[in-house]
Amino acid sequence: MAAKVLIVDDNPHVLRLLNITLSKAEEGYEIIQATNGEEAFEIANNEMPDIIISDVMMPKMDGIELCWMIRENSKLPLVPFIFLTSFEDQETAIRGFRAGADDYLTKPINRKKLLARTKELLSRQSSLKQIEHNAEERKGFSGDLKDLSIVELVQMLNLNKKSGLLQIQSDESGKIYLKDGHLWATEVGNLKGEEAFYKLVAKTVGTFVFEITEVTEERNIENSTMNVIMEACRIMDETHHREDN
Repeated sequence: MAAKVLIVDDNPHVLRLLNITLSKAEEGYEIIQATNGEEAFEIANNEMPDIIISDVMMPKMDGIELCWMIRENSKLPLVPFIFLTSFEDQETAIRGFRAGADDYLTKPINRKKLLARTKELLSRQSSLKQIEHNAEERKGFSGDLKDLSIVELVQMLNLNKKSGLLQIQSDESGKIYLKDGHLWATEVGNLKGEEAFYKLVAKTVGTFVFEITEVTEERNIENSTMNVIMEACRIMDETHHREDN
């Protein structure tokens, strides 16, 4: 079955461009659309899209508020979310990641990047769903960092309020402890806490193992989980966009 893509923009020309680009993709996406955040939120809960691509600046409810509502008050809190912005604005990117966005693209939209990001996020979402199933069946899961990033894993565990130990095997070994979905403690080499977490999230080669277990480790993450994830996303985004340019 073709993946269902919800596109959201108050500009009919942009909406048409997105529709044409995505509908002609070889993956054969099913396209649904909305012209503002309020309409998109209602459609999302009814249609259950596999990914949402939304403009930031819109009337009634902007894209960042829409993303926050999807994450906190919808039937599909883990759906991949890409937001679109008309300008290179680091503050907008940070606000979007804080709301729970997975990526952002700058207008005018590069069609190849749009299709590549959409395909990549849908593929990773499929892997996450399989991991969630395995976690419930086996009380844990494992995988490869080339398929799922550490940030994506922590986001999933946070949204599902899991407790346990996420072990990373790369050029260095690291441990990330979560308690009821909250980042609790991290260590890699001689580093501990947030500094250790930011070092680990840069790892893209290696493997991971998550074990659902009681966490008795002393806490060394001071900031909220969302703020730490947001900063990690910013670091990863800067790396990602440097590689593209």
